[in-house]
Amino acid sequence: MVNFSKKILRLLGWNAEGFTPSDARYILIVAPHTSWRDFVIGKLALEAKGVPAVFLIKKEFFVFPIRRLLKRLGGLPVDRRHAGGIIESTASLLDRYQNRRMAVVITPEGTRRRTENWKKGFYVLSRRTHLPVYAGIVDYRKKTCDILPTPLALDKPFEEVMKDLSVIYKGAQGKYPGNFNF
Repeated sequence: MVNFSKKILRLLGWNAEGFTPSDARYILIVAPHTSWRDFVIGKLALEAKGVPAVFLIKKEFFVFPIRRLLKRLGGLPVDRRHAGGIIESTASLLDRYQNRRMAVVITPEGTRRRTENWKKGFYVLSRRTHLPVYAGIVDYRKKTCDILPTPLALDKPFEEVMKDLSVIYKGAQGKYPGNFNF
């Protein structure tokens, strides 16, 4: 699957660059998230790097006929009306699969539309599970997918983490640039 995904990415003009975390399990936040295409490109990039990943996707997408496909791709349905439940259900999934290597992929914008505030679920989940958080960038201008080599420093207030993220994501361009707020 690795070589197949690399070939498809190349055919689409994309490149999966950068670092692949050696941590057995980690949280990967990915931005900008402005299009459904981000999922396809991101999934191909992770497959090309050999990274097993699960994705949090709103439960409304888990309908016939694509429900089975989303689950096979690593999709986990999320009921966004119960924010605390998302953290606990994801944490318990991670507890169940303690010996399984995987990245939990989260788009902290929480929507493909422009938003002024990112969700802090990745921050809370990391504190709850003690997993490191890495930043992933899907840049449509450069046509690259990248994972930064150093985990985020989460031993500080969320507002300070957001300042760090504004530096990391500055200049990254989503499919629809007006929908990305950094």
